[in-house]
Amino acid sequence: MTISFPLHASRQRAWSTIAAGTRTLADGELIVLSHHRRVVLVGCAGATTTEQMAFLIRHTTGFLQVALHEQICDRLILPEATPTLRTMSTLGHGQCGTVDAAAGITTGISGADRAHTARTLADPTTVADDLARPGHLVPVRVTPAEFRARLTAASLALALTDAAATQYSGAVFADLDGIADPTSVGDRSDAENLADRYGLTLVAGPDLENDVH
Repeated sequence: MTISFPLHASRQRAWSTIAAGTRTLADGELIVLSHHRRVVLVGCAGATTTEQMAFLIRHTTGFLQVALHEQICDRLILPEATPTLRTMSTLGHGQCGTVDAAAGITTGISGADRAHTARTLADPTTVADDLARPGHLVPVRVTPAEFRARLTAASLALALTDAAATQYSGAVFADLDGIADPTSVGDRSDAENLADRYGLTLVAGPDLENDVH
């Protein structure tokens, strides 16, 4: 059964700052992040609940990813899915082979199983053998250069979750599904509609930050 967040009274929600987004994540909530016109739902991988994962699955494309630092991917033996010459603007940039947690799950695809896998990826005690391949979550490698400059949605999401939850590292995220046009990924208008409906915090990335007061 799909679990959904409670509906909120509709009101126009404003775009918030990166600092506000960090505070929301630290409170254990999801945020909606806009980065160079890409709109993603983001949560702290190490604290992902079944309810949050179900919400992500329902309101995104369902292609769930977990942004991780490059050195963590190396430690867990998570190479990129293909040798990459893809530019950072490519949605597939940095994506690794899919994984599940090796223990504590069933099929791997349910909200509960994917939440468990996300927490496993973010757990600093996890080793490579704690992960089964292939699976139902996509790790995304974030290089030091990408992380410092916040060049991609994955790197910005990871920076926010790192600041929000210092005991582990990892950002679970997925592209917002289209609301006005279900055949497309979501845009800022869709983000605002979803935030109005469920009381989510909208976070402005570099392309919107000058418009936030």
